Amino acid sequence: MQATVELPEVVLQQLEMLARREGATPGDLIRRIVEDHVARCQASAHRSVNVSLPLIPASETGPIRPITGKDVDCTALG
Repeated sequence: MQATVELPEVVLQQLEMLARREGATPGDLIRRIVEDHVARCQASAHRSVNVSLPLIPASETGPIRPITGKDVDCTALG
């Protein structure tokens, strides 16, 4: 696939300088940067978090009383 990217002149100059420093072309550098970004985004999307439930033990919260519609109405009205 090919794409055209419009960059501000100052960014293009920095890109060309970085590419020369690395012995690559600007296109190679852009490709690598995009591939790295996509890989990081995919890795963060696939992370799984293992947690034990409950997150906050009942011993630290105290009793939790049920809330009714009347409780919500009283809270909303002040």
